[in-house]
Amino acid sequence: MIQTEWPLGRTFGFLTKQYIGQLALRMAGTPIERYYFPLYIIGKNSGKISQQELANQVLTDKVSLVRILDILTEDGWIERTKNPADRRQHLLSITEKAQPWIQEIEDGLRETNDYFFEFIPEEKRIDFREMLSLMICKTQNLAIEDIEIFYNRPNKI
Repeated sequence: MIQTEWPLGRTFGFLTKQYIGQLALRMAGTPIERYYFPLYIIGKNSGKISQQELANQVLTDKVSLVRILDILTEDGWIERTKNPADRRQHLLSITEKAQPWIQEIEDGLRETNDYFFEFIPEEKRIDFREMLSLMICKTQNLAIEDIEIFYNRPNKI
């Protein structure tokens, strides 16, 4: 199926689409439409996590995170408040609206992970996670934040 010369990003991109699709199906009975993992992390650390700490935990850049937080705020799931100990920093909290759904997100994430791990023999799952962690550790400092990967090309006349 997958050719060894295929770009690794193509494989990860396909699996990401499949994973997010499966998670969205699992979460279809909830009022939450997207950004389950950031909302879950905020819920588990409500009032104690800064935007920078969240960006580090979800492995995303600041610009992307602000967009995510704007949507979660607009949808009424989270609130940002200035940190009284450091006025430059915002602390993130879930709203009462989000509170009952944090456990449901946790269950959905676990069930979706379990679904995908069914395809990997149990004795190889730890190695698989370790290899992914190694790839993240070795590549997380690549200077790509300033590169616009997705862009609109001007219409050609």
